[in-house]
Amino acid sequence: MPRLTLPSPAEVRGVLLVVVLTAAAYALMGWLSLKLSNYLTDVTAAVWLAAGVGAMASLRFGMAGVLGVLLGSFSIYAQMLQAEDALRLALGMAAGAGIIGYLPRYLQPFSASLDYVPSVAKFALVAAPLGSAVSALAGVLGLHFFLDLPASRVMEGLWVWWLSNLLGVFLIAPLLLTASRWDLLPTNSAARLEGLVLVFSMLLLTLAMMQYMHPLRPAEIVLFVMLPGVLWAALRFSVMGASLAIFLSAFIVMGVSVVTYGGLAGGITQHDVFALQISMVTMALGGLFVSAALTERRYSEMRLDMLANHDPLTGLPNRSYFQDFLGHALARAQREKSQVSLLFIDLDRFKHINDSQGHEVGDQVLRVVANRLDEQLRADDFVARLGGDEFAVVMIHPPASRAASRVARKLIKALAESFKIDQRRYAIGASVGISVFPDDGLDANTLLRQADLAMYQAKQRRSGFEYFSDELNTVAQHQLSLETGLRHALERNELALMYQPKVELASGQVVGLEALVRWLPRAGGIIWPSQFIPVAEETGLIMPLGRWVVRAACEQWISWRDAGMSPPPVAINLSPRQFSDARLIDDIDAILKDTGMDPAYLQLEVTESSAMENPVRTFGMLDALRQRGLHVYIDDFGTGHSNLAQLKRMPIDALKIDKSFVDDVLTDNDDAEIANAIIRLSHALNLRVVAEGVETIEQVAFLKNLGCDEIQGYIVSKPLTPDKVSGLFTQRFLF
Repeated sequence: MPRLTLPSPAEVRGVLLVVVLTAAAYALMGWLSLKLSNYLTDVTAAVWLAAGVGAMASLRFGMAGVLGVLLGSFSIYAQMLQAEDALRLALGMAAGAGIIGYLPRYLQPFSASLDYVPSVAKFALVAAPLGSAVSALAGVLGLHFFLDLPASRVMEGLWVWWLSNLLGVFLIAPLLLTASRWDLLPTNSAARLEGLVLVFSMLLLTLAMMQYMHPLRPAEIVLFVMLPGVLWAALRFSVMGASLAIFLSAFIVMGVSVVTYGGLAGGITQHDVFALQISMVTMALGGLFVSAALTERRYSEMRLDMLANHDPLTGLPNRSYFQDFLGHALARAQREKSQVSLLFIDLDRFKHINDSQGHEVGDQVLRVVANRLDEQLRADDFVARLGGDEFAVVMIHPPASRAASRVARKLIKALAESFKIDQRRYAIGASVGISVFPDDGLDANTLLRQADLAMYQAKQRRSGFEYFSDELNTVAQHQLSLETGLRHALERNELALMYQPKVELASGQVVGLEALVRWLPRAGGIIWPSQFIPVAEETGLIMPLGRWVVRAACEQWISWRDAGMSPPPVAINLSPRQFSDARLIDDIDAILKDTGMDPAYLQLEVTESSAMENPVRTFGMLDALRQRGLHVYIDDFGTGHSNLAQLKRMPIDALKIDKSFVDDVLTDNDDAEIANAIIRLSHALNLRVVAEGVETIEQVAFLKNLGCDEIQGYIVSKPLTPDKVSGLFTQRFLF
């Protein structure tokens, strides 16, 4: 059985405060209505302003507001009637307010700010008329049965009471409900002046009509002066301006009635009272619907502007908005002789999370990052998402050396904190590049490019953040030159393959070749892989380059075979980007089919770090390669972070000991033990072992003693051209 929870003292105090304030406001407006427009038996008015307070309180505060209406209306009627009669009328008023407050909750969607046409319709055409009708029915029947209201005046009383409550709701409730939307009002001086002119025009026209029109009927003032003024306010000043104009119009009209006739109960006929009520209802409805329609249109324009200038995923400004803001910031900084620091932020390890956990988790990570950046920055700073996992921050500050360092450290620290998504914790990092106006550039594009270069420098150095320097620009120009040249090299056939043999220690025979690409520009010389492979990886040229290497190696192997030779298997290095490419299998299938290459003689070498980055994808890729008869080697073993349980299940053929362990295997006990452990582990898993970078006979003897299967290095041969390496196919090496 669920336990009953009692409200806290703070909640009780809050409810009591609402009840008391609502009762006081209701009583005040009721007293004012009776003074200005008393109409029927001294207990109702032609305009019951208190009904608007009750409607607002019920809509905003629910039952607490309804209780406040009950208490406030009882306090009014108790001064004129017996307590039991006052209570009957108060219950009717509370019931009407309750209907107005609760009915819209069942007619969703509903905006209590009345800034959408459907919300105005539900409020003004459904809830308010029904609630006012209930209050009028309860009040008039109470007057008839208990206070001797003549039967001949019951229908008149129902009509006047219903309209008086409806008018009170229309005149007061919108003003109170829309008070939270002051932000929609124009704030410039011209708009304020226009508003003042509108109010004074309404007053002056009213005074002119009082002076020159006899007899003057209040309904005429509403139709000829107040209605155009309200519609003008609705057109120019949104729903808040329309509500305020409706409220002011009502008081102007009632003020005229008091001045001219001493109130509505004075010399105004029943027909004129009805005409006044109808005209004021028309004025209020016109103002509310027009203002809601225009506000709704303004919201649509704001949403379109939001979509055009903000990232829909994070809500941050997008690249287009960023470019505009940065341009304005630079112009302002130039005028004020200040500086602008641009921080270019790129997330570390985000791609791994996005690839392994899916785009839904990746999107949530980006939202977390956006929130943290927004929380850490000042209100004057500007943060935007440029795309993918790239963000940018713009700071305007007085001239100072490296002023953005503190902010960069704070952002890196905030982003490095782990966070939980769907019961799992994640951690990412960030690399930040910083450029400064006017030191590093005078326009937005230059600053962004310089900050981007500095970010890549920070990522390569793992330093967190770096400032732009002229040296980075020189490096970038060199990389651009390499990129352009590499594109041309692929088109002009400037690439060539060299082959380094692998020798089996037990037999001394060449049992494999590793294909190594070289760039031979037409201008002469040679460009080494260490220079152009990183550029190819970064620019995506590694994909066509990798396909060229596989095809060229297969064609060369077929050429050797067709020449009557017995070429050993040839090994191809797969870059991390190639290995993660979904089209890798299709590309290899096409090349094998086109060249006629025997898959059993094609070996693929994958670095340890690439294989372990995404084990699930790795297993699927390796299975597909093995099913085609290809052999897979794990390259640079010992330099990554292998999971031995996963390594045991991987469908691979061999491990290659990285050269860094072989170099000092004779002088460093740690390297010797690591090499021994790798060899023993490989044999335990039924894998062959290849030692890379073997250069001395002593290293060969040591590795042979440990049981290493194959060696590769300068002790055997440097990389050779196809013609020269073919001479080693039948040679036997004696170590």
